[in-house]
Amino acid sequence: MNGILNILKPTGMTSHDVVSSVRKILNTKKVGHAGTLDPNVAGVLVICVGKGTKLSDYLMSGSKEYVCELVLGRKTDTQDSYGKIVDMKENFSVSMEELKGVLKEFEGEHMQVPPAFSAVKLNGRKLYEYARQNIAVEKPGKPVDINEIELLRFDGRSALMRVVCSKGTYMRTLCNDIGDSLGTLGYMGVLVRTKAKGLLIENSVTLEELKFLNDTNSLDRCIIPIDEIYPLERADADSRYYDRLAAGNEVPADTSSIKGSEFYIYCRGELVGMGKKVHENIIKVDKMLL
Repeated sequence: MNGILNILKPTGMTSHDVVSSVRKILNTKKVGHAGTLDPNVAGVLVICVGKGTKLSDYLMSGSKEYVCELVLGRKTDTQDSYGKIVDMKENFSVSMEELKGVLKEFEGEHMQVPPAFSAVKLNGRKLYEYARQNIAVEKPGKPVDINEIELLRFDGRSALMRVVCSKGTYMRTLCNDIGDSLGTLGYMGVLVRTKAKGLLIENSVTLEELKFLNDTNSLDRCIIPIDEIYPLERADADSRYYDRLAAGNEVPADTSSIKGSEFYIYCRGELVGMGKKVHENIIKVDKMLL
């Protein structure tokens, strides 16, 4: 079994918990995920099965889409609703126009300082290890790109936003920073990932649905082929060169129609790997997918 699953991760489960559940349901060890979701976050989790696990690095690239709740007037040590309140402001007033203006300022590329309670590493240790021991450290910023922030609802105290951003962007830090920019405080409430690598939440399946589909031999309804989720051009090698390709050797093939530097190589109707041109009409596998 090879391909990609669009799993609807519930809150309360880690991404690894979901991987373990999929392994048990499908009775296979070759399962991984592309893009971690925190236990407190629900939504689209890209699960790779079989050969799909070899593409996990590629699938983690690209933008993600979230629906995020911003709660104003409070700051927590984790920057979300699960943390301890460390500061509050009761008397503040933010208009919808002010909020929209600040949200516009956060669109585009900028440096974001990750939260203290995060898995980002500093000097070989994760930041949350320092935070749990009350060790103050200077957290380095990292570049993020927020493509779009759309305000869906605002009642003066909390807002619901749709955010499209680059991988590695912390939504809870975004909420914290928006609160600061508004002259008050802010933390993240509910967060749902609605899109990742072109997979939409409305097309996702729960673990219970996956088990049902597996039990009824209907997995073809939810398994997404590798070359569909990560589309590339295609080169076909003659069947007599299968063993040479599988061994990582160069073989002849027509590359006249291939424009990109990366493409899939098929042989005997089977996806062998991702390839590259060595010379004109000479190819080899760069990443084996057998």
